[in-house]
Amino acid sequence: MTMDEYVIMIIGQIQAAKGNVEVEKVIQVSIENMIEKKKNGFIIQRWLDKLRIAIEEISPLKCSSDQWSCYRFALICIRGASVNQVTED
Repeated sequence: MTMDEYVIMIIGQIQAAKGNVEVEKVIQVSIENMIEKKKNGFIIQRWLDKLRIAIEEISPLKCSSDQWSCYRFALICIRGASVNQVTED
């Protein structure tokens, strides 16, 4: 699976999430999966950046208010995870 395909898959999971707890879990599990597959911090950081950019490009007119809220919360989680990746490496 390419990085772009993984981003699309995670965005789909965020879109289907029922709240902030599920969104946070999706982000955490996706990072844990990458760590388990022996991806280094640089690759994970690049993936987080691609995911952040893809979410930022989503128009609020093309989703429900609940989905939009989940996307916004995902950005908060991604920024937090990015800081953790930088400090761990």
